[in-house]
Amino acid sequence: MAGARRPRRPAERRPMPEWSLEQAFAVALEHHRAGRLADAERGYRAVLQRDARHADSLNLLGVIALQTGNLDSALALVERAAALRPDAPDCRNNLGQIFERLGRDEDAARCYEAAIALDPNYAEAHNNLGLVRQRQDRLDEAEALYRRAIELDPQYGEPHSNLGNLRKDRGELDAAIASQRRAVELRPDLAALGSNLLLTLHYHARVSPEDLEREHRAWAARHTAPLAAVRRPHRNDAAPERRLRVGYVSPDFREHPVARFIVPLFREHDRREVEVFAYSDAARPDAVTELVRRHVDRWRDVAAITDDRLAEFVREDAVDILVDLAAHSAHNRLLTFARKPAPVQITYLAYCSTTGVDAVDYRVTDRFLDPPGEPGRYTETSLHLPCCYWCYSPPPLPDSKRPPTERLAGRPTFGCLNNFAKVTDVTLELWARLLARVPEAGLLVYARADAHRERVRRALRAAHIDESRAEFVGRQPLEDYLETYRRIDVALDPFPYGGGTTTCDALWMGVPVVSLAGRTAVSRAGSTLLTHAGLERLVARSAEQYVDIAAELLRSGAELAALRRSLRTRLESSPVMDAPRFARAFEAALRKAWRDWCDASCGTRGE
Repeated sequence: MAGARRPRRPAERRPMPEWSLEQAFAVALEHHRAGRLADAERGYRAVLQRDARHADSLNLLGVIALQTGNLDSALALVERAAALRPDAPDCRNNLGQIFERLGRDEDAARCYEAAIALDPNYAEAHNNLGLVRQRQDRLDEAEALYRRAIELDPQYGEPHSNLGNLRKDRGELDAAIASQRRAVELRPDLAALGSNLLLTLHYHARVSPEDLEREHRAWAARHTAPLAAVRRPHRNDAAPERRLRVGYVSPDFREHPVARFIVPLFREHDRREVEVFAYSDAARPDAVTELVRRHVDRWRDVAAITDDRLAEFVREDAVDILVDLAAHSAHNRLLTFARKPAPVQITYLAYCSTTGVDAVDYRVTDRFLDPPGEPGRYTETSLHLPCCYWCYSPPPLPDSKRPPTERLAGRPTFGCLNNFAKVTDVTLELWARLLARVPEAGLLVYARADAHRERVRRALRAAHIDESRAEFVGRQPLEDYLETYRRIDVALDPFPYGGGTTTCDALWMGVPVVSLAGRTAVSRAGSTLLTHAGLERLVARSAEQYVDIAAELLRSGAELAALRRSLRTRLESSPVMDAPRFARAFEAALRKAWRDWCDASCGTRGE
């Protein structure tokens, strides 16, 4: 909660009329700090009945409105508080957070700047302004703001974590992990900071599957094991062949790769077999949100409710199988899953790894992400799909804007349009070796910020490669992003965290992708996508093979041209885009998990 000072606890509780105004406010604030929002709201409103100009009550009533998703009310209340208290930095800081939720980043930045002007030592406002600047790709400013927040309050964990995320996005993984470990040391109680660390570990080439399992188990022991005490028996009908109520939980039912991959499943689900529930944590719904919503039977907006309340919604809906679509990515609901609101719980899609949470029974995978016979370092039981892990839907464009795949004129070019965080030192070393091997080729990289681009140039200089051979693109509208593939001959998958959406987009645009398979499932994304598209020969098993495949493919002339002409059709007729087949396979996995629960449930009941 922003900007509030903890009051002294009243010695005893007496009927409200006997309290002073400030005592009544203190009791309301105590409720607020304890998470009793309804009691806090009643308390603040009671104060305002006695003094309609009580700015602190208006301000914190606005915070409750923000916490519960009532953004219009939040804005009106905090603006009124700020007008009454133009000297109060916490009002400006809270106003900034509301503008952020409304998608008005420049207004938010002005509020944070105003808060800092009123109180130059306000660490939280520096941290919040840093988040806005980072989203705007003003990374040097963001870094300076995080560092200033840390300087002002060395025990403040959040700016350490945010600095770690910024470093991760630059590909500076050792520094990122160090920052995020420091954040966890300072705030071991904040599950989200630990999740940030776990996600970053997947990007590091020296982090093994054993390391990942150990770190995830440690996170779960700290954050989810204590919640086992609140789990209750399930009263779901244990009939193994009945229609199932399946719930999906995600913050990414919006313009996001998760939505691109989940829509085909939702659309093709057999409604005779499953009833689809969606629990949407999307803070800023958009047109894609509405597209997702059209393909579900029951929809709940849950962005403003607590993990505990979400668990109660799931129980009230009598969901049989609850599917997590976030794992440890941002705004996940693993603390809801830890309460075990559904009899069967599964993790899928955000990225193929483990949650560490014992209440999550299964993880979905396939035989290329997790080859049968290899020991899986997961806390969940793996459900292997007989088809590809992903079901791709092409970019949402009308047929009139469907882009051609023909190569534009230009020099031979390798390219990578993945999230720059995946461009690790190992990846840059591979690319430098490749450019040395093919001196006539250029390199086109998606890199939003100057610091990202300089890191690529620095790696090329270190390898004695002319840095002018590297070109860059930043954020682009969808149509321009797809057009960029027409400048690329061979796409290069990063390592060890390979592409998913970008690999599929490249293939759909006629660009073959070369991928290096490693020991972790996230490093084998290219392996499963390429193999299911009939391109297994583009999957390397060593760094040397990665360079050989890419170099030979770029120089293959007529073969490369023919591959480009056929790739879109090949992908569209492959398992990667066979939505009905994927849905049947996914439903079979759900049914198997449900039957196992029914068998166990009947055994427990002595039936």
